[in-house]
Formats: sequence, C-alpha cells, structure tokens
Amino acid sequence: MARFSDAKGRRDGNSGYGRAFGNKALGQILSRAQATVISTGNELEKLVSEKITKIEDLDEFLARGTIDNDVYIASKRAVKKSQKLNSPAQEPDFLVFRHSEGTKHCYAVELKDGDTFDTKKAEGEYLNLVGFVQAVSQNLPYVVSFYFVAFNQEDKNAIYEGFKKKVPLDKCLTGREFCELLEIDYDEIVAERGKDAQQNFQDFLTAVLEIEEVRDFVHQQLSEGSSQ
Repeated sequence: MARFSDAKGRRDGNSGYGRAFGNKALGQILSRAQATVISTGNELEKLVSEKITKIEDLDEFLARGTIDNDVYIASKRAVKKSQKLNSPAQEPDFLVFRHSEGTKHCYAVELKDGDTFDTKKAEGEYLNLVGFVQAVSQNLPYVVSFYFVAFNQEDKNAIYEGFKKKVPLDKCLTGREFCELLEIDYDEIVAERGKDAQQNFQDFLTAVLEIEEVRDFVHQQLSEGSSQ
C-alpha cells in the first residue's frame, strides 16, 4: 500500500486544509494524507497489472496472427501510444483482452478505488468511455464493451448510486467481479494493499501529535475526562 511516511503533500503552507482547520501544520499533514490516498489508486492499477500478462506494444499485439487463450492487459500508456487505435476520447485506465475457446473480447475499463462521485464527473467519464469504445471498435477484431469498476465495493447497486445513476447498472462491476473477469485473486490483492494500513495509522497520528496545539488539546480533554 502507499505509505503516509513517503507522502509529501503540499509544502508551501497554503493548503486548503490549513485554512479549513486554522492550523498550517495540520493542513500539511492532511495534505500528505490526501496524497497517500491518491497514491493508493495508482498502486491499485499497478497491482492489477502485475497479476496479468501485460501488453507492452499494443499494435504489435493486435497484429499477431495467433494469440494463446489467456487474459491480457494494456495500460492507459500503452493504449495512448497505439497508432492503430485512434480516438479523440481520453484513453481508459485499461484495455483487457480475453481469448477463450475461439471467442475474443475486449473490455475498456475505468478502475476506481472509491465508489462515490459528483454528477458532472460521473457523466463526463461515462460519455468519454462510450465515445472511446465507439471510436476504436471498428479497428478491433474483438467484441468490445466497457465497465466501470469500484474495486472496494461489494454492492453493484451502491456503485450505481455512487455514479449518480449516470453509468448503467450492467456497466458497473464490483472489485470481485472485475477480478473474476481477469481470472485473478481479489482477496490476495486486498491483503497486499492492507499490509501498510496499521503503519499508516500510527505514522499519521504520530505526526498529528507532534503539533503543540494538538497535544495541548488532547491533554486538556484527558484531564477533564478524568476529573468527571
């Protein structure tokens, strides 16, 4: 998992968190926490990619005459470098290719660590992915579809609601369903991501308690509590 101890956050002391809580030091810590959360999303994409046969050169992959039955994955970067796939829409997080018993499917995937988004963002991402699939389908000898994945959510209806109903329910996947599609172990990835959680918890609280105003407040609260 991404580590709080490695996160830098905003260093100029002008963090919105600092203004919201009236303390620049606390603002810096909260900015580091936000950076840690963002990094966990990037880490998730990396962990998923490591479990599957990765496509380094998408054009070379698509030009092959024969491809073994398996699941293959192309990153956003690999898709962007492709000359064969030309779309005005932004590239998805992944293209997943499944070869199985004479069938060939391609899935354009947006992978989310969270499951709640504002209406404008949800609608924009949905329309972008639809546009991408429509543009590239004619250049792919595959049955092409797409999914939005909320990796940490087990309830498809919650994902649908989290996307403000802008993404059709049948285009929403839980993390477990996504891993089943990719033929990888969902629980293994969850366990790997959780390894640093306890250390992050301790490092975050240690940093907060290094702020003099926080220590004074905690001491006051504990003293008042013990006297009651």
